[in-house]
Amino acid sequence: MNLLVCRGVFCRWKSLKIADKVFCDTSKTQGRQMDLTAQAGKTAEIVTDQTYIRYKTIFENTGTATILIEDDMTISMVNTELERISGITKDDIQGKMTFPELVAEPDRERVMENHRKRRQSSGSVPRNYPCRILVPNNGVRECILTVALIQGTRQSVASITDISRQKQLERKIAKVSEEERQQMGQVLHDDLGSHLAGVEAMSSLLASRLEKKNHKDAALAKEIQGLVNQAIQKTRAMVRGLVPVCLEATGFMAAVQQMCRDVEKAFGIFCQITDKTCKPGLSNTAALTHIYYIIRESVHNAVRHGKAARIEVVCFEDLPDLVVEVRDNGIGMPGIGMPGIGMPDPGSCPVHKDGNSLDLARQGMGLTIMQHRADLIGARLAVLENGSGGTIIRCRIEKKYLS
Repeated sequence: MNLLVCRGVFCRWKSLKIADKVFCDTSKTQGRQMDLTAQAGKTAEIVTDQTYIRYKTIFENTGTATILIEDDMTISMVNTELERISGITKDDIQGKMTFPELVAEPDRERVMENHRKRRQSSGSVPRNYPCRILVPNNGVRECILTVALIQGTRQSVASITDISRQKQLERKIAKVSEEERQQMGQVLHDDLGSHLAGVEAMSSLLASRLEKKNHKDAALAKEIQGLVNQAIQKTRAMVRGLVPVCLEATGFMAAVQQMCRDVEKAFGIFCQITDKTCKPGLSNTAALTHIYYIIRESVHNAVRHGKAARIEVVCFEDLPDLVVEVRDNGIGMPGIGMPGIGMPDPGSCPVHKDGNSLDLARQGMGLTIMQHRADLIGARLAVLENGSGGTIIRCRIEKKYLS
């Protein structure tokens, strides 16, 4: 007879011989039936052997690191690409390590939570999400994790796509872009700003002289002076938008405070930094600039979409992280969910807790850009429900990325 023996997701038939004497009294018909059964078993064994080889070959040559995860999170099978990414041999992983042990500490809790939830209700868990994988010498590779349950089992198969080089290129491009932005702001301030200031001084002098002579064009000169003043104010606003964060650490908080004052003046609402004790004391201007734009976009979203009347920007340390939150009392952001990056959401999902990835691509360009900025500086972005009503946008980043 034949038994179906499984190892992981791969199954094959094993032949089990029975002593001839068991069948010595059987009829010829029974003997023929046994011959047919044996023949069918051999055929099944050939088919399953071929299937095993086929799926094993696919598993080994998917082009991405692929692993098989058991219900208790033990890694039961890996392919060669996973060895390359992690720098750990198959023999040291298979049956000896759990998946969280491969994951960087900041992402570990989320991976474990998703593993548990996937076995309760797979539709509420993202199929794709970013995850950092540990490598030797305390290194980290940035990856995209794609996970799915194997039908009829409690095992998961996961593919890990290494996007470290892509992220490095994105950061280099972002750095160049930021340098160009800074340079453009500098030119506007030093060149155009100074030029307009000179024109304003001359138009002021001309208006004064014409006014003393009671000239009919004195009013026109005064109007020109006013238009030049408006141009100066607009140029200064452009410079603040292009170069919001000064090189000094205190410049970051000053820029956020100025932005809050501008929002209060423009929209007539409460918008303030409620905790001014946080002084980053960090010099990575490019990273601080990205955080500034995340705050600004969060505030504008709260005003435009959340209909908030009160906005608080809170900055505090939760070592080793710096945490910045934008809290509002608006109508909230219903429908934000995360079945997976780039996957359509068939229904409305609740706002997810801290650390979970959001399907930001469907939530508007503002949130998508915020997530992109967070990715560029190694920050973690979360959208939370505000207990008192409204929304909290939380950006958490390790301080080492800001120094």
